[in-house]
Amino acid sequence: MEEDSEVEKEKTLLLEKIKKPYSVVKPTKFCSSNKEITWDGLPGDKTCAGETLYKRAIVRGDAVAVGSSVLVEMDDSDDVSPIYFVEYMFENSDGRKMVHGRLMLRGLQTVLGTSANEREVFLTNDCLVFDLGDVKQTVVMDIRLTPWGYQHRKTNANNDKIDRARAEERIRRRLPLEYYCRSLYWPERGAFFCLSTNTMGLGSGVCQSCKMKETQKEKEIFKVNKSKTTFSLKGAEYSVKDFVYLRPHYFAADGKAMDTSKSRKNARLKPFVVCHLLEIELSKSYKLADPESTKVKVRRFFRPDDISP
Repeated sequence: MEEDSEVEKEKTLLLEKIKKPYSVVKPTKFCSSNKEITWDGLPGDKTCAGETLYKRAIVRGDAVAVGSSVLVEMDDSDDVSPIYFVEYMFENSDGRKMVHGRLMLRGLQTVLGTSANEREVFLTNDCLVFDLGDVKQTVVMDIRLTPWGYQHRKTNANNDKIDRARAEERIRRRLPLEYYCRSLYWPERGAFFCLSTNTMGLGSGVCQSCKMKETQKEKEIFKVNKSKTTFSLKGAEYSVKDFVYLRPHYFAADGKAMDTSKSRKNARLKPFVVCHLLEIELSKSYKLADPESTKVKVRRFFRPDDISP
């Protein structure tokens, strides 16, 4: 029992670590004059909100460009300054020079922990719009696409060896640390993904991560079509004549949910019930459809265990 409790504690800590990979801190404000921050180059297109886009800026002598990475100064000076990938830059209606960036986590801030390379960072879907004056400095960042497969192993190993030797040489010469990024870290899905370089740092005023989140939010909205034959729930679409799973407590004799706690052992657990969706019924008392007021008519299918003595 003690071993089981320890395992559960470890799992809980791991989940908390995945859900909260970094502390959210607001950027601080540098006392910078407009002369220290200027646009470099001609203005480009406009965002959907009518804000003018720019590809490059000069911040206290450093060049910040779309597709580059920067350190952002935070209120809490004790924390390590976060790294943001510059998706696009624009000037708002108040004349403020702004950056739309995506957070890049160091390996230590991911589930990899201390096993990660100190030079490797991971792109995330967490975005932030901040003032160009909050940029502390630019960061040398190399976006890498590593080919996978047995035929590339030798080449990849040689490239890694050359890269490590170059990094050690820079440390001996006391040069700034060079970072590299080759994966997207998505803790909600518990995985690392290949970078979609063709949608990164385009400077078009559209962030692929924000666009994906908006699309996901729209999918999660409960909807029923006019013919009452299809509805959407939590990103999934269901139609009349579909076969679906329902929780077993809907068919319990006493109408109560089965006890699925660990203390009751697996003998108390029951599988989901397979049903045939026949009809979608909307409540007339509600103007807008919602999951609470919408009901479905189904035909139940029994398993051998359900009818055997």
